[in-house]
Amino acid sequence: MKNNYSNPHFLMLLYTVLVSGSFHIGHFLVNYMDSTVLTFVRFLMGSVLFGIYVFPRYEVRVPSPSDLARYFAISASMIFYFWAMFEALRYTTPLNTAITYTVVPLFSAVYGIFLLKERVSLRNFIVLLAAMFGAMWVIIDGSPSRLVELDFNKGDIIFLIGCLCIGLYSPLSKKLHKGEPMPVLTLWTMITGTVWLLLIANVKILEINIRLLDAAFFAGVAYITVFATIATFFIVQYSSKKLPVSKVMSYIYLTPIFVIIIQTVIGKGLPHAAVIPGIATSVIATFYFLRS
Repeated sequence: MKNNYSNPHFLMLLYTVLVSGSFHIGHFLVNYMDSTVLTFVRFLMGSVLFGIYVFPRYEVRVPSPSDLARYFAISASMIFYFWAMFEALRYTTPLNTAITYTVVPLFSAVYGIFLLKERVSLRNFIVLLAAMFGAMWVIIDGSPSRLVELDFNKGDIIFLIGCLCIGLYSPLSKKLHKGEPMPVLTLWTMITGTVWLLLIANVKILEINIRLLDAAFFAGVAYITVFATIATFFIVQYSSKKLPVSKVMSYIYLTPIFVIIIQTVIGKGLPHAAVIPGIATSVIATFYFLRS
């Protein structure tokens, strides 16, 4: 049984379940407070808990001004993504966000062309367009007339922009990485992200009424921080040492499937038939893109 728990394929399935659950938990948490404040709480708790792990194990030095600039640049893409996720879930469904999320690696590939001089073949570019088509089909709810009329769900557009931002995270981290251990880079990225959010949210943080926050809220924040942020980080770190990167990344495309399973289990029902082609196109195209 112990061998099963250390199996990277089992762990990546667990990763997918945890990420899928975060969309539903996020949909629940946005009822409690402003999206910027909620993102601040997530980053603050994540920084504290991750710091407890990193500081005893690595030589963590106070960053120089140039290093701080790197960390602030990287964290900017993260904080907007997580803000966009919470804000989008006020208006759209966990399934729509999960489908849109599957195009993040494709956005990263495009950024990689410009930042890292990476090449994408014509075949893969066509696959990229197919994946974008699939995500767009879900965003327009399977109705071409909504595309013609530019009738988009506000939440879907917000999250799509958020995905454009988080797609920048991986190539930007690679571009700005100066040799420090990845956990140290991640910690400073989370800390600078917390500072960004402190500056942006400012007085809204003081308006939080702790007495109105129940046990369900704290349980949800704990899930988002411990399981969907820290646990998934270590799962990917471990699995990346055991599996090719393409196989690790391919598990992301199971996210919509697990979101649908969770949605069904909690009594939210199945997605309507009109969006199924978009789901299938997006998942298959992005999976093929990484395989190729």
